[in-house]
Amino acid sequence: MDLSRIRHDLHEIPEIGFNEFKTQAYIMSFLNQLSVPYEKVAGTGILAKWEKVEGPFVLFRADMDALPVFEETDVPFKSAHEGFMHACGHDVHMTILIGLIERIVTSDLDRNCLFLFQPAEEGGGGAAKCLSKLEQYEITEAWALHVNDEFPEGSVYTRAGVLFASAFETDCTFKGRSAHVAFYKRGRDAIEGAADFLQRVYSVDRGDSVLRFGLIQGGRVRNVVADSCTLSGTVRTKAFELSEEAIMELEELGRKVAAERNLDFSQEIGSKYPQVFVDESLYDKLCALVDVNPVEMKYVGEDFGVIALKYPSVLFWLGTGRGEQHGLHNSRFLPADSVIEKGVEILWKIASN
Repeated sequence: MDLSRIRHDLHEIPEIGFNEFKTQAYIMSFLNQLSVPYEKVAGTGILAKWEKVEGPFVLFRADMDALPVFEETDVPFKSAHEGFMHACGHDVHMTILIGLIERIVTSDLDRNCLFLFQPAEEGGGGAAKCLSKLEQYEITEAWALHVNDEFPEGSVYTRAGVLFASAFETDCTFKGRSAHVAFYKRGRDAIEGAADFLQRVYSVDRGDSVLRFGLIQGGRVRNVVADSCTLSGTVRTKAFELSEEAIMELEELGRKVAAERNLDFSQEIGSKYPQVFVDESLYDKLCALVDVNPVEMKYVGEDFGVIALKYPSVLFWLGTGRGEQHGLHNSRFLPADSVIEKGVEILWKIASN
């Protein structure tokens, strides 16, 4: 198979979570060519199976979804879906997994493997929606990789223990009463309440946790007291329980601020990702197969943590750096095709040992 061509095709058709219909159909066409059985999962995902012996399965996972980012590369295979882009490398992840499947089929590997093409990693909790299918199998190991141009191309970085943080999404909303700004005392200013709340949140030293808001939406017109204001943000901690505690703190503080200002407060929780925990024995296995570089825990969210909570797992960074760094989710993030074969080779070593 021409893996570079596959990657280019996938890069051209980025789709956001639970809308990966073209992507799903494209991948299934190759599974059909390879005569690998599969079933749809979570609507737009795929679970493919290679079963050769009695016994358990090893799971390999690749995420499928793209981001609502306007691509600013000049490659001929840039996004054909304007306003959407594979800015997190999921096109590369899927291509590597397709390459692994081809290697396993052509080698007639005498081992049972599952291949999960997972939708909605970037939001929507796609991994959790795949669990019911995974639970039908005895899975003893789960593996995933993530490209990153912070590290040299082809290098592997991971650590035993917590690799990625637990990540919760939160929307904190204050509601008041509108009024003409000339008579602002007749209103109850939701923006003022939200600003007070935000200052109090940011005034606390959170230690090794992260609690930040990246979006504020409030009011409708410049000369009207805002009757509603929503702060959208994220909590990142080393453990799911710590994220839950932080959410409770936000709830208590929000209600306190609202009471002081005669406002109403509500909080809605979006995706809740557990931390990604790397199993120590599987980490040792990986170290015996390839050169593994140590890395500190990062405060990124990855819903592979849902799988890692249930099965012994490893997620590792696969370096794509070769010169200028753009970083994940950047409109110019574009790993070279050459990293694909390196990723396939690493996963093949894992699958065949």
